[in-house]
Amino acid sequence: MKKFGRNKLIIGAVFLSAVVAAIFIGLFVWYAKTVIPHTYPTAYTNFWWGVVHGLFIVPTFFWSLFAYSITIYQTPNAGSWYSFGFLIGISIIFGSSHGARCKARR
Repeated sequence: MKKFGRNKLIIGAVFLSAVVAAIFIGLFVWYAKTVIPHTYPTAYTNFWWGVVHGLFIVPTFFWSLFAYSITIYQTPNAGSWYSFGFLIGISIIFGSSHGARCKARR
């Protein structure tokens, strides 16, 4: 089996990063059109949507700076399960990079 050259690895990493970024942007556009406009309890305010809202906290925050009707945290919501899902989503986004960075320094 041949070894991959350094250039092929870099090209592969860039391509994979572009695909992941495109998927994230596409999901955020869908999220912005379907989920954000709801300001009353709907099917979008359960545990799993709390996780989705937590995952998209960074772009939603910047969007909320320019649009008064956009909020980071959906209120009213389904209660404690939504809040728990929201915290899980935030921890996925902000909690994962610290561990990887600490292992790389060792």
